Formats: sequence, structure tokens, C-alpha cells
Amino acid sequence: MSERIANRHARRAAAGRRRPGVWVCGGLSIVVVVVAVSLGTGGLGTRGRSGGDVRGRAVASTSSTATTRPIPEPPYPVEDETVTLVDPTRDTPPRGDVPGTAGRVLVTDIRRPLGPTGPLPLVVFAHGWNSNPTVYESLLDAWAAAGYLVAAPVFPDSANTLPGSPVSNYPEQALDLSFVITSLLGGRVGPVDPTRIAVAGHSDGGTDVALLALNPSYADPRVRAYLSLSGEIPAGVPGPWGVATSGSLMVVVGTDDEYGLLPKATQVFDTATMGGKVLLTVTGGDHLQMYIGSSPQAAAVRAETVRFLNDALRPAGASSAQLVSALEPPGDASIVVSSN
Repeated sequence: MSERIANRHARRAAAGRRRPGVWVCGGLSIVVVVVAVSLGTGGLGTRGRSGGDVRGRAVASTSSTATTRPIPEPPYPVEDETVTLVDPTRDTPPRGDVPGTAGRVLVTDIRRPLGPTGPLPLVVFAHGWNSNPTVYESLLDAWAAAGYLVAAPVFPDSANTLPGSPVSNYPEQALDLSFVITSLLGGRVGPVDPTRIAVAGHSDGGTDVALLALNPSYADPRVRAYLSLSGEIPAGVPGPWGVATSGSLMVVVGTDDEYGLLPKATQVFDTATMGGKVLLTVTGGDHLQMYIGSSPQAAAVRAETVRFLNDALRPAGASSAQLVSALEPPGDASIVVSSN
């Protein structure tokens, strides 16, 4: 299914944009961190540059106590970076009057949380048809602020920011997600935890994720969590479908989806055979705004996706019952959580 999604967000201005704690200018992120440190004197007075006791030993028996910075916790500040990944082994098809090209160039938006140390869990995101990652900033930032390294490629087939007419290309875009994982595991944008990898996508991107989760021809054993947001099983792509896959699946869909995706997204959930799966049906939810909007419902949907990632990427994984337990009660009464 190829739906037309209007780009509701302006592209970043070339001069840069300001975000909480982060300034992004011309592709360079400048992070300003202000730390307030309280130094207790412990009765010994103020210490000089040499570390000596300025007031002497007035209270010789008093011991000094070291101050430590608190361990950062989410939500973390987020910084942006753009990297270009090139797969020379696959080609890009024509976009209307624009000829196809050899290779696939994936300009990829990276969102990185500031504060966590060590390898980060990775979420690779697939945007919808006639769209681009900038549309989904609020959703991607929610994941990054929760501690996830987020990578969102601009698909050379279906993006609305490239010359020519967008085209649907589910199989190649599913393979693009795996290629991004491969490209980032080497640490190009920072260390990645290879045991905590997720793929997510909306609309046609949710269909790309369904391919990875349900079709053995596109399965990627490195992926442990799948988020199919308003997606479907694509017509014209040969099966089999529903072959057992490791990992956990979340399917989300609104009852008022403009493209009638409620039964199709539910079919993705019903077809999946995996260790844990959960379906979120959003009463009154539409196709796009319930993920990226500013309403309490949209904020609650984003929070549920974070809770799913946190539970699904635990070392032992998560069963369907554990996922439901982690997601209930949802932050908005319109969200119905169910499982098999």
C-alpha cells in the first residue's frame, strides 16, 4: 500500500537549529553542559590551588568527604549527526523521469543520547512513503532521550526530499535496514551493543519492518525487537509468512487510520510467530499524528514504544505476557493493549 503523507515539518534550516542542551549548526553539534558543583568545607575552610588548607588545622579530627556527580538518567539531552552510507551491491530504481543509479546512497540521520556510557542499544527507523525522517523528529527523539542510538536513513526510493517521484520498494528498504545495522556495528557513530538491536518503521516503513519480522527471506537474526507502526503485509512479495522468528514484536494502529489499516496491521500481528508480541489499538487514532503530535494521546503512544523497547531488549527477552505487563496501564485511556 502506498499512502501519501504530507511532510508536516520543515527541513532543518541550513544555519542550524537549537535543541535543549544542543546546538546543531551545519552538521556540527555543539553540546553545552552546565554542571553545578557544591563543595562542602567540612569545617576545614576553603582549599587553595595547591590543595593546602588555607585556614590551617582548626578541626584536625574532621575528615573530608568526596563529592560525586549523580549518574545521568533519562530523559537525556540528544545530539544530531548525519552520515552517508553507500551500498554498492544494490541499485536504486528510477524515480519517475529521474533515471536509476548504481548503488544505494543512504543519507542517515543519527540521534545520540548524551550521558549514557558504553555501547548503546540501536534502533534503525524506516520512514513512510513520500516522507523523510525529519517528519518523525518527536518520535525519534523520544527513543534517543530514553538512551537509544537512533539511525533513520533517507530511502532513495520513497523519500520526498529527492529529485523525481517517490516509489515503493519494500524489499530493498527492508534490506536497507539490515545494511544500516551492519554499517554502524563497527562503531562509526559510537559503540553499539550488538545484543540490543531493534528496527522500527511507520506506514510503508512499518511494512518494511513486517518483512523483516515475518518473511524468512528478509530475516536478520541480529534484530531482537520489531516495531511495525501502521504497516501491513505487502502484496506482491512472495512468502512464506509467519515463520518463527526470534525477538519480540509490537504492532500499533489507530482505529481511525485514514488508509483503513486497522485490519491490515492486525493481520501483521496475527501472522507473527515469535517469542513475544503485543498489539496496541489506539481508539480514535489516525495514521500519523498519533505518533508525532503534541496531544496527550501521542505522547502516551511514544511512551509505550519506549516501554516496549526497554522490555523487549532485556537480556532474557520478553514473553507476550511480560510485554503486556510492562505496557499496562497505558498513559492514555484510548490505548488498548492486547496479546495472543
